[in-house]
Amino acid sequence: MAAETAFPPPDLDALAAYFLGQWQFSRTIWEGSETPQATAVGEFDFTSGGLPGQVIYRERGQLRMLLGALGRPILFSRLFDYRFGGDRLEVLFADGERIGQPYQAYVLRDKMLAPAADHICGPDCYNAAYTLDTEDSFTMETFISGPKKRTRVLTQARRCGPGVGPELSVSPA
Repeated sequence: MAAETAFPPPDLDALAAYFLGQWQFSRTIWEGSETPQATAVGEFDFTSGGLPGQVIYRERGQLRMLLGALGRPILFSRLFDYRFGGDRLEVLFADGERIGQPYQAYVLRDKMLAPAADHICGPDCYNAAYTLDTEDSFTMETFISGPKKRTRVLTQARRCGPGVGPELSVSPA
């Protein structure tokens, strides 16, 4: 359970505290149909950064294709820089070639982090929202649309309890 935080978080400071810690996730990805194309499982953690209002998001997981190219799981990792301040949460890229560039922005509305703006990447538009389900779980839903994309990504996250790690290891076997 989140350490001494109100639920739902009443402001961005409380929201940053809500996210801190280790989480596990399951993810389903649809591309242009009602049939899932891929699933992913893994873990992520939110840790305090070196700047006021900064929280670092580190994700590790395994992706499995469900259609077409079935095979070995694909290991992946991501790193994002969350900046809580003013009236919004700004998420910046923290790995790859776009380090420091804006990715998404959100405003807190009760139990939801609603998109403050669309993220345009080339011809594609990314839009996401978080729903804070309980003190120890949230859902993130992302939509990506463009000339060649119609993608929906649903991520369900659950906090890892004291002394309880993720049910899955994402280390190569």
